[in-house]
Amino acid sequence: MTVTTLPAFNDLVAHALVSQSSIRPEQLIVLDNSSKYQPHGFKQNTNQEQNLAAIFNTMATLNRLALEDPRTCAGKLGPSFRDALLQAADEIATLADNRPIRYVELGPEPWKSRAILERLLAAGVRLRQYVGIDINPESEQTMRKALVPVIGEERFSYWVEDFYKCSVAGFPKPKDETTSTENLVTVVTNLGFQEGNDLPARIGPMLKNITRPGDILLSEMQVFGGGADPGLIEQFYQHPEMNRFSGLVGECFESGSDGAAAASGSAASAARKHVFYLLPLQTEIGSVNVATTLAPVRVNGHKKYVLTNSCLKYTREQFQQAREYSGDFVVKLWQETGDKSVVFQVSQRR
Repeated sequence: MTVTTLPAFNDLVAHALVSQSSIRPEQLIVLDNSSKYQPHGFKQNTNQEQNLAAIFNTMATLNRLALEDPRTCAGKLGPSFRDALLQAADEIATLADNRPIRYVELGPEPWKSRAILERLLAAGVRLRQYVGIDINPESEQTMRKALVPVIGEERFSYWVEDFYKCSVAGFPKPKDETTSTENLVTVVTNLGFQEGNDLPARIGPMLKNITRPGDILLSEMQVFGGGADPGLIEQFYQHPEMNRFSGLVGECFESGSDGAAAASGSAASAARKHVFYLLPLQTEIGSVNVATTLAPVRVNGHKKYVLTNSCLKYTREQFQQAREYSGDFVVKLWQETGDKSVVFQVSQRR
């Protein structure tokens, strides 16, 4: 495994960890976020396909559990996580205004995708194409199995690529050759707290490249403050599936590990407890809290920590600031869960 040159975001996170925790610089292993999800992101003797599939499945399981439990994020009065998501889907249907849509999903995930698409279709939205964009090639089979029964094979497309290398011109062409992409409104979803995995100055241009004026963007954020219990953030990151995710990533750095345990989701990786920190981080829109998880590992006999997750936790107001920072998008509305911990933000490209 070769650790990539630190992007600006992870550079800031690493500095915050070293300056605000007991972790020393030489103990910290930082890799680019995409390295956790793409082939060759891990050392060569890891069973890469099984490892990538296991990592994808941990995130899918988290979403399935959240959608199936009506109490998730509901607080005392609701709405639940599922209800807030579906209300956001209703708002998208209204904004689409009877125009045919192309649905583009960044970081595809089967459970939320299916719920949103079923809701849109039930509302009479004319779906012309689904495009899943993922750097992890192991996600396509699961997404196809989940969505084809809902939307049909002819509307399903997949693009294995880094978000930052994508553009509207590169989108896969609709399989129905009679569909004109000029008349489509593109609905882009950036869910699963992916919004917090980079700085606004990087996220904004990436989203601009894959949208045209009038296109719609749905983003999800676990927020800090605004009446939400701050302990909910740590509670989420201490979920068994999040610990399992850290274990799968961290195990690939253990000296002498062949990666087989990680690939099979072994008890060792599932039981590995990661370290959690919530730290303030200076960004272009001010001080924002960042949630971090680190997997303790031993490399050549030395204790080290692999940064397995780093995610900004905006306030609701900062989330709007971040979206509008580049000047290319305007926030139209948002839906909030009953416990005020998760916001689904709907914006439109200027």
